[in-house]
Amino acid sequence: MTKARTKLIRDVTIQLEEAGFSQSSQCDVRPSCFDLVARREDQLILVKVLTNIDSLTSEDAIALQLVAHFFNATPLIIGMRTRRAALSSGVVYKRYGVSTIAPTSLHSIIAERKMPREFIQRGGRFVAIDGAKLRGVRLSQSMTKEELAECVEVSARAILAYEKDEMDISTNVADRLEKVLETDLVIPIDVFNEPWAREHLAEPGKPMQIPNLEIKVNEFFDRLGMKVLWTDRAPFNVAAKEKGPPLISGVGSLKSGGLQKRVGILKSVSSITESDALIIVEEGRAQESMSDLPVIRQHELDDIEKSRDLKKILDERSST
Repeated sequence: MTKARTKLIRDVTIQLEEAGFSQSSQCDVRPSCFDLVARREDQLILVKVLTNIDSLTSEDAIALQLVAHFFNATPLIIGMRTRRAALSSGVVYKRYGVSTIAPTSLHSIIAERKMPREFIQRGGRFVAIDGAKLRGVRLSQSMTKEELAECVEVSARAILAYEKDEMDISTNVADRLEKVLETDLVIPIDVFNEPWAREHLAEPGKPMQIPNLEIKVNEFFDRLGMKVLWTDRAPFNVAAKEKGPPLISGVGSLKSGGLQKRVGILKSVSSITESDALIIVEEGRAQESMSDLPVIRQHELDDIEKSRDLKKILDERSST
């Protein structure tokens, strides 16, 4: 990790802490689609920090959105620049559908409750406006679509599309509309409640080309009637849920250094997401907990018939 990115992560965590967010420890396993999890009251965000936002891969972006969707959280990228220029304050960028902002924008949002007004995508700078209000004000001033279109130098068809919220509107055109109609039309962008494109995400499926233990774990959660998300880009290997916060789990061998490294991070993430966490191992002889996280052995999975039985084991072994 570069010094610049290390500093940026530290600055972001300080901002979040000062704004009243509780945070997980840094998720420094590789690869990882997010660097930390933060919560303030019911607001849960998965944060990816990058100095250059163009370095985000499509695989990480998709994984970030899938995990955020599964946890009912907001995916958010904090970055300093693109390959061409520094990120502007008060502007939302999009990287593979994920809202991306500068650290100064983060401060405005979480400390000052001031949301960005513009978003940048291919073609320029745009804003969201209240289409119904636009139509209402136009009619109250007895203006036709054609008359308003001539004043702001767009087509009447564009005015109709703006009123129906069917077309992105450039910042310049929005400014002209507000000036002509003498009213505020721009809607600030609430990055924490933005209706990002969850419906376009593929449903989480079963892992492909996996060892027997993972197959066994997948069958286990299926048998309990739990929806499952597998990922190789998070501190956990699998998340499963019926309703409410998911259960998260590391899966593998206790002999694996990677699994042991995940334990502390897994515990921290589970605390912030208010999820249960456990370790599922292939060894038949293993302790019943690791760093206060319950351990379930592969051969025990067949004896757990219902989700309440699993919950009972988790409660018992969490206290050992």
